[in-house]
Amino acid sequence: MKFTTSVIVTSLLAAGSVLASPNLEARAGAPQRCADPRSAIPWFRAFNAHFTDHFYTANHGEFQNAVNNLGYANEGTAAYVFASRQPGTVPFFRDYSARVHDHFYTANARESQNAVKNLGYAAEGITGWIYPDSACGGVPLYRLYNSRQADHFYTTSAAERDSATRLGYTQEGIAGYVLPY
Repeated sequence: MKFTTSVIVTSLLAAGSVLASPNLEARAGAPQRCADPRSAIPWFRAFNAHFTDHFYTANHGEFQNAVNNLGYANEGTAAYVFASRQPGTVPFFRDYSARVHDHFYTANARESQNAVKNLGYAAEGITGWIYPDSACGGVPLYRLYNSRQADHFYTTSAAERDSATRLGYTQEGIAGYVLPY
């Protein structure tokens, strides 16, 4: 009797799952709308050795100010992002902790809100728009964190990610998908 009841319950759950699931075949056949990659802009990277802080921005004037006046070294273009919402993109939030001198970037609004509400960060807005997955040809933007130095680091290079890991950074996964430089 237990076996029969178990088979019936399992069958009903399976049937319910099939009925409740969206039609994945139909979704897979529909093309995803993607932004025109020609409209992407550079996302610049700078580093302040005094504070051990990596800083990223799509605003060239802001980048130049950090390099010329705030003690940051120009590390070039980290990737390409979009300046405004485009098909298939999500906002990429920037937060800053003045207490530990750390810039933090995330495509997760709740994570950004938590950093502001509970971790002492101030919201600095949207630094750009990125893809949430690789469907539009984006490459992974790896997120790492060094707790000893309170520094978040982002890179599209697996080799650079691995090198940073050997230097004490912890891999925190993929922040989103960007266009390569």
